[in-house]
Amino acid sequence: MDYASSGVDIDSEAEAVSSLIGSLANSVRKKGEIGAPVPLPGGFGGIIEFGDSRLALATDGVGSKLQIANRMGRLEGVGIDCIAMNVNDLICVGAEPVAFVDYIATPKTDPSVHAVLGASLSEGCSRSRVTLAGGETATLPGIVKELDLSGTALGWFPKGEAITGEGLENGDVLIGLPSSGIHSNGYSLVRAIIERSGLSLFEEAPFDTFHPGREIERFPDSRGKISLGEVLLNPTRIYVNPVIDLILECRGGAGPCELSEIKAIAHITGGGLSNLLRLHDSLGWHIENPLPPHPEFEWLALNGFVDSKEMHRTFNMGMGMVIAVSKDSSDSVLEWISERLAGTSIVGSVTDNGRVVTHIDSLVRFDSY
Repeated sequence: MDYASSGVDIDSEAEAVSSLIGSLANSVRKKGEIGAPVPLPGGFGGIIEFGDSRLALATDGVGSKLQIANRMGRLEGVGIDCIAMNVNDLICVGAEPVAFVDYIATPKTDPSVHAVLGASLSEGCSRSRVTLAGGETATLPGIVKELDLSGTALGWFPKGEAITGEGLENGDVLIGLPSSGIHSNGYSLVRAIIERSGLSLFEEAPFDTFHPGREIERFPDSRGKISLGEVLLNPTRIYVNPVIDLILECRGGAGPCELSEIKAIAHITGGGLSNLLRLHDSLGWHIENPLPPHPEFEWLALNGFVDSKEMHRTFNMGMGMVIAVSKDSSDSVLEWISERLAGTSIVGSVTDNGRVVTHIDSLVRFDSY
């Protein structure tokens, strides 16, 4: 099985996005004006001018992970997922997230559902240290068949201090930060594999759920063994702590390296390792020591007959974020992050053998995003 056969064709999606961007009009705000766009090719967030600061914006949703949550009637983690997918993108440009607004679309109003969503969004804001500045709820019978959730995050950084990948060099070191599981990508394929397996989301997980450095966040009323649904709905890890703390300390001169030695940051979401290609137009990336994938990835690959390349293009495979740093500072940065996030490790390096992602698994190779 692959992602395209389950209904999501990444290549077609990329073409559609390119067509959309090509049809957009230029900004009416010109360089030097508040709100003027700041170019960042391939970046994970949009940047605009704001005096001596820069504002960054990111928008995203929970995707079809919500269909599993809706089916189980368990929405406790989806607000965290929504905020995580947005603030983790802002981090990649060096922006500190400060505020979030949500959009909830539902076929009918249900105060109990909205109460659970509100608690989940509040928890996500707490973990990412942002203000929930507002939102919108739309009741759309006939258009929306089940609840959907998306949002937009706002961040900032001082002018001239964006993390863009421009300073990347051959030999820079890649530090991988562990994920908490599948996060919030690839769930169309996940659902197709579950359907094929015939298993119930409420049954005990058919594999050992232990993975060093992560805990499954149990449903409040859960008893006994961890269910398959609990594993699949484990909330997306939010990387504000430690990544923004690292950036702030380096900016202030008290961190493990100079800010300029943090060369690039990639959020490993849809597209998997091919996201690295967004960070430079000529350099490449080699993953020599990948982080260990969680057991659910191995189960999905086995039961869906999904090959290694497709798994690494669809899922994070245990690594939710990559930070590229100078070789000289890599040990000190790794030590600093590891004290705050167990399981962090050096996973590879930047290469000059063309704009391509290679992997210790020779089947995993990407030359396009």
